[in-house]
Amino acid sequence: MAKGLEERVLGLLRGGKLVRKGDRVLVSVSGGKDSAVAAWVLAKRAGELGIDVGLLHIDLGIPGYSEESRAAVEALRERLDAPLHVHEIEKEWGLALPEIARKLKKAPCHVCGTLKRYYQNVLAKELGYNVLATGHNLDDSVGFIVNNFITGQVKQTHKISPLLPETELTSRKIKPLFWIQGRETEGYATEKGIPFTRCSCPFQKQSPTHVIREAFDRVEELRPGAKKSFVKNVLRALPGKGETTSPSACELCGAPTSGKVCTVCRMKKRLWAGGFQLGQQ
Repeated sequence: MAKGLEERVLGLLRGGKLVRKGDRVLVSVSGGKDSAVAAWVLAKRAGELGIDVGLLHIDLGIPGYSEESRAAVEALRERLDAPLHVHEIEKEWGLALPEIARKLKKAPCHVCGTLKRYYQNVLAKELGYNVLATGHNLDDSVGFIVNNFITGQVKQTHKISPLLPETELTSRKIKPLFWIQGRETEGYATEKGIPFTRCSCPFQKQSPTHVIREAFDRVEELRPGAKKSFVKNVLRALPGKGETTSPSACELCGAPTSGKVCTVCRMKKRLWAGGFQLGQQ
């Protein structure tokens, strides 16, 4: 399993030109198996790929889960001997993610995704990494596609590509595990002894994509290869797949956004309107 998974990931990295010699790659690691495996393969093969690898962990402040996740990330850093950059949401916001979501009356998964994307983009640039890698796998792609069709956000599906080019405001974004299933990464991580947490986020079952992934697991059992076939067919049908328009800079913080003010700044403004000051304990 180990060699097979590694070779498939390396094949995508090279064949899809996801990385090039001289790249500085920041891997966003949550503490889970997928991002841990992505970081492991990139770091262990960094020499032959000609890249430098660093790790980014966004500490969400979710009681119990975040402590376990951070411990797994720190253990991974020690095994890989790679620089680790940690950003703590509670230190900046004065609130942990569950409280932010509650005060904004938003689903925790929605707030989580928004904050992670924001800080991944901003910190990759600030820290001098020209490539941002995530642990998104084949199961995530399936969930992303189906959820976009359900919610009417079909235009967002073009982002399903394993590679999104860099822009003036964003680093190149890559998904090394794009064609790998979650059960494969778990087997690989267990075989290699890669540190990762088996603790699930307490909000996971509230996410529609979680239910979609579970349903497709059943489809995959009945028809092996269904997930890969589904994603491949969507990629073939999509016009302009992998293309991205250059974002504009947020008028308030300078982060990439499709509008005048980014979603995170709008979230902060809503908290201020409610009388809460960032950094307030």
